[in-house]
Amino acid sequence: MASRRPHLIYLFFALCALGTWAKAESGPAQWLDVEFPRDSPVLPIAFSLRPSTARVIGTSTALDLHASLLLRNTSNKAINGLTLKIDAQDLAPAGKGSLTVPSLRMQPGDVFPLRIDLELRRPFTAAATQGPVVRVSLDCVLFKDLTTYGPDKLNSRRTLTIYELQARREREYLAGLLTAGHMAEIREELNFGLLDQRPPAVGMELSQVFDPADSHQQTVDLDTMKFAGAPVTPVRGNVKIAGGNLSSPHVDLQNNSQKLVRSIEVGWIVRDEQGKEYLAGSMPAVMQLKPIETGTMTEGSTLHLFRPAGQPVAIGSLTAFVSDVEFADGGHWIPSRADILGATKSVALRRALFNSPEQQRLADIYRRKGISGLTAELKRTD
Repeated sequence: MASRRPHLIYLFFALCALGTWAKAESGPAQWLDVEFPRDSPVLPIAFSLRPSTARVIGTSTALDLHASLLLRNTSNKAINGLTLKIDAQDLAPAGKGSLTVPSLRMQPGDVFPLRIDLELRRPFTAAATQGPVVRVSLDCVLFKDLTTYGPDKLNSRRTLTIYELQARREREYLAGLLTAGHMAEIREELNFGLLDQRPPAVGMELSQVFDPADSHQQTVDLDTMKFAGAPVTPVRGNVKIAGGNLSSPHVDLQNNSQKLVRSIEVGWIVRDEQGKEYLAGSMPAVMQLKPIETGTMTEGSTLHLFRPAGQPVAIGSLTAFVSDVEFADGGHWIPSRADILGATKSVALRRALFNSPEQQRLADIYRRKGISGLTAELKRTD
């Protein structure tokens, strides 16, 4: 009976935490504070806490926060995306969290809801927090004309702009198919009723640890995939590979344009020892490249790759490609559909590279509302 006492103590603390959390229903300001500047183009008009839960994980209480915000576009321009910064005091994960919402397309005066769902952990020994536990603030707003508002402390401007360019690419393509009456192509593009042919998902974990004495470690040359219309292309590079670990990749990149480049993002395609391909994330870098200049992107960390079940991916080769470019004048480039179709014959890779939050949203609309719902959505603001 004595061996169960620690668990009963932990359960007691969890129940106390849940009871305290429940009090937030009558006083949400004790837990949640929403702070937007007075001149913000979007302002909160209401917020509330929804039913939340607490449970024991080790020596901590895990609190599942569920909140709802109601926001109004108070500007005279359409808002196409925004990012909220979420700070949690004395909790883990501490520091800066975020909620990025692309493809909003909210006109001046529109009111729209947002949901915040977070898991926060509090050690049993943590002191009581003075003031709200969670603070929500505005990091960046993206307008339809691609101008922005906000402090952009989380580099949200770049992320929101890339999402918007991808959305416009996919909306324009689907609108063209609708106009031409190509219903079969629409069904195929949105994967409606078809098997998903995208590369399987792969988990990633970044760390600073890599054993240089690993007898299986080898340095291999990178393969490169180049888009015909890309202003920056990968030229060469190499990476250290040991089992399911990638370490110290470096890529030589050439600016083929006449514009000064401010930053570049390089994507990775992993091929395992059986020849199966995986999209393995990307590596952004702030690096200036003058016109027709070549520079090197490096990363000192180690990337551990594993399948959803947890097994490591046995890496056979790695391919690098430029997924987006930002110019010093504020302009951006992403690959067009023609670029992607010309770069690879793999149907799976094409589908993965076309994939975007907007395409997923439009596919969901098509599944729920059919062709009439998709048509109405594409005509809504474009």
